[in-house]
Amino acid sequence: MKLLSRTIINYFWLTISVLLVSGFLLYGFLYLQIFEEIKEQLQLQESMVAKEISQGRKVNFPLVKTEAVPIDRLMVNPVFKDTLIYDNIQKKEEGYYILRQPRLINGQVYMIEVMTTHIGWSGYSRAILYIFIFIAMMLTVVGSGMNYLQNRKMWNPMKINLKRLKNYSVSSGQKLEMESSGIDEFKELNGVILELADRAKSEYSTLKEFTENASHEIQTPLTIIQSRLERISQFDHPPEMAGYISDVKQAINRLSKVNKGLLLLAKLENKVFPDETHLDLAELLKKQLGQVDDLILHKEISLNIDIEPKELMVSASLMEILISNLLSNMITHSPKGATAKITLQKHKLSFENSGNKLPFEESKLFKRFGKNSPGKTGNGLGLPIVQQICWLYGWQISYSYAAGYHIFEINY
Repeated sequence: MKLLSRTIINYFWLTISVLLVSGFLLYGFLYLQIFEEIKEQLQLQESMVAKEISQGRKVNFPLVKTEAVPIDRLMVNPVFKDTLIYDNIQKKEEGYYILRQPRLINGQVYMIEVMTTHIGWSGYSRAILYIFIFIAMMLTVVGSGMNYLQNRKMWNPMKINLKRLKNYSVSSGQKLEMESSGIDEFKELNGVILELADRAKSEYSTLKEFTENASHEIQTPLTIIQSRLERISQFDHPPEMAGYISDVKQAINRLSKVNKGLLLLAKLENKVFPDETHLDLAELLKKQLGQVDDLILHKEISLNIDIEPKELMVSASLMEILISNLLSNMITHSPKGATAKITLQKHKLSFENSGNKLPFEESKLFKRFGKNSPGKTGNGLGLPIVQQICWLYGWQISYSYAAGYHIFEINY
């Protein structure tokens, strides 16, 4: 859930909770106030009745009863209660408050009873409830809406900065720019992010330069060693010595391939391939297939080809490397007598070959040196180079294993 949504939901429930508690407290407070007011009114009415009796006047007030009682009733405490009395006009029982209190007037004890209706408390309570619900709804809806608009405006710079961070790469030449904000915490966060981005870019540049220099410097002595080994291998040697020389040559060749692969990856990361041209991908694929015919025949691979015309604006050298690596991977990891298929369509290029499941996790498939299987002679850089080329042109490469087939698919 987004932070803005979470904030609005929290505000909504907090507002509802506060309003409910406030509503119950308001209801109780009003009820007590009205109850006390009615009690005072009845006491005043009872006092007026007692005064009339003391002056010898006949009491003829509505809802008033007076009765002469024995003097011992004077000790009875006043009674304040509510009751129901049948209303002949409305044909229903109505609620009344009653105050019954003894009074000693001119030597005679009188039990004075005064009463008043509930003054429509149920009607008042409904009116109060409806008004309160309306106010609560207005406060909740308007408050939530205003809170949402204010928070969205406040968080908008953060959303813009997140989008810029997602599109930012230390390998690009563009400088990271952050949207300014009036919030102190966001200003501090922007400063930290910019500092981290500058530091990462500096470290990346240093590492890139080191990789390029190291690859160039290593390639020269490797070439010298290879040439000297070729000369030495031309002389007569004991079988044991000839075996040692052969092992060294294989190791040097592998090291040279690894070095060239790392240098190529460094160039790909730096996007140093200006030789883009309109390339006939179908022709290039057929040409590459012609170069590996012998290997396919040697492993008795049954190859199905489905190629449609397709042109791309790409580097020819990079596409040769991409197709060569995928073909090499397909042939190398296909068992003898396997079935394979190559498909080239308008928006897709796929390589499929039968075989057992990967002996390692799929997450290691495109990692450098992360998935060499026993008995395989690859240098561990073929698929990472393919992935880097796809990233360079914004293509999507995926791997899946289904129905006994390894499937590499590129969508462009």
